[in-house]
Amino acid sequence: MRTLPAASDPRWLLKTVFSRPALTVPAALCMAVSFLLNATTPVIVGHAIDEAIAKGSIQRLGLWLVVLTATFGLNTVAGWFGRGLNARAMLVIGHDVRMAITDRIQDPRGIAGKPRSAGELLAIASTDARRVQNAVMMTVFPVAEVSAIVYVAIIASRINLPLGIAILCGGPLVVWGSVRVAKPLRTRSGIRQAALAKASAMATDVVQGLRILKGLGAVATVSMRYAKASDTAYGRTVDANAAQARLNAVTEILGSVYVIAVGIAAGAMAKHSTISVGELITVIGLTQFVITPMTMLGRNIASRWAAAQASAARITAVLAAPGVEGRKPPLPALGPGVNVVAEPAPEDLVFLPREHFLVAPHEVMLFEGTVQGNIHPDSAIAQRALYTAAGEDIPGGLEREVGEGGRNLSGGQQQRVALARAIAADPAVLVLSDPTTAVDSVTEQAIAQRVAHHRGLKPTLIYSTSPAWTAVRVER
Repeated sequence: MRTLPAASDPRWLLKTVFSRPALTVPAALCMAVSFLLNATTPVIVGHAIDEAIAKGSIQRLGLWLVVLTATFGLNTVAGWFGRGLNARAMLVIGHDVRMAITDRIQDPRGIAGKPRSAGELLAIASTDARRVQNAVMMTVFPVAEVSAIVYVAIIASRINLPLGIAILCGGPLVVWGSVRVAKPLRTRSGIRQAALAKASAMATDVVQGLRILKGLGAVATVSMRYAKASDTAYGRTVDANAAQARLNAVTEILGSVYVIAVGIAAGAMAKHSTISVGELITVIGLTQFVITPMTMLGRNIASRWAAAQASAARITAVLAAPGVEGRKPPLPALGPGVNVVAEPAPEDLVFLPREHFLVAPHEVMLFEGTVQGNIHPDSAIAQRALYTAAGEDIPGGLEREVGEGGRNLSGGQQQRVALARAIAADPAVLVLSDPTTAVDSVTEQAIAQRVAHHRGLKPTLIYSTSPAWTAVRVER
């Protein structure tokens, strides 16, 4: 069950990434435990030096080695569960987003407003959905990172209060600096995504209409246009990556300066015997550890969230788009059995309610795999449907590999497999648009009779002018 917020919600992205708390909350807790255990390692090492090595106590050294081993073991288990739950949450929420986009694209109401090509919608359902999916980690790792920074500050405060305060203030400063530097990245991320989506949309549309373009002799012109769109996308990507590189450099510099400053201060304190050697090693180890959550927190807030915001704006624009007003399916009153209409209207068929109607368009679309894989997972149902579509003479039968796009089958065989798929679905109302144009007249007559017999009294609408279907209507 999908639990996404309404597309009109101004906090759509925030609510979306928090939409699976049963996964993200335990993931955040596990990762927080893992980070805290990581931060505890230099503390254990410091105690071992002061209590065992400095005093030459083998017994105490053995005790601290046992504690260190247990800490590593627990850290491994907590990290494994935390990362696993985080990955699952990302996949589940990403699936929810993609399904919401797909459902909206396929909605019979259509999408009003700005025209969107199939390629652009594909880019939104794939690239933009993936960026929102990647932002789910922002509900998990920041909890662990903040917990680690606070924990390190507390431990350092017990050694020396000014050092603890410095560490506690260091995290927000690094995050603030990262967010400030990331402002160009947020802008350029949106521009990059728009350019990439345009290039992807054009590529998808060109592939879809390649035969028509070849027939018109327009391949060279389209290639030039695509090259221009691709070059634009490349330039925008370089700009965004340059902004990302500057962000990375700034966060690394801020972190390095912070570690050096704390290290020098701790060294000066150890020199004047304000802290012990073990405490010095503990402080240095803590600062070396805490620099990672500090820079990760700033970098992820600045870059990952910025990219997700740009993608969320594109997604919600589609999800919240109103339907096309005043479009009603020109469906005639249907009686039981086969109903034949001479005037096909395939552009209007998509507005039929999918809960009751199955529309098999004239254009055949097959997927790579076997004939059965394109019809129905149940071999008995697939076999009956294939017979109804007069496809029992296809060499290899249900086990025949159709190839990519059905290239291993003839046009007539492709059409019959697609018809069998529609029949196997057994909808309440079946709508077919010229389903037998690629077969000979004898086969067409057999198909018409078998479909009429198989469907029985279930309403079946055929858009066709073929005498074979007209005869079935008369004889019914």
